[in-house]
Amino acid sequence: MKNRAFLLIDDDQDDHIIFADALSIADPDATCDYAFNCPDAIDFLNKQVINIPDYIFMDWNMPYMEAIDSIQALRKIPGIDNTPIYILSGSKPSFEIQDKVGLMIQKVLTKQNSIEQLAAEIQEAIG
Repeated sequence: MKNRAFLLIDDDQDDHIIFADALSIADPDATCDYAFNCPDAIDFLNKQVINIPDYIFMDWNMPYMEAIDSIQALRKIPGIDNTPIYILSGSKPSFEIQDKVGLMIQKVLTKQNSIEQLAAEIQEAIG
């Protein structure tokens, strides 16, 4: 079985470190690529600088592109059309997932106060 590949898109370097630590608990064999914003992630994926991930986790509030525009742009990349996208947010976004059906958002995860709590959220999200 191949190791699962993740992509984290988040503008906060500390959140990259926290996610990496939580992922090492949730799925020790996983690999993860990181981008600080969605335009960079889109560019990396289109130029095949990074591989198509099995899962994408992204912060809802980032610079340069609105989250909805980011997800729509990601969905246009070959191989990303069915990739599960999970939203990470410091606070609950002001929408219900069912209102965003066309975006195919799997779940909104609240950023946790501990690495262990985030690891549990990741494990629950990916099964």
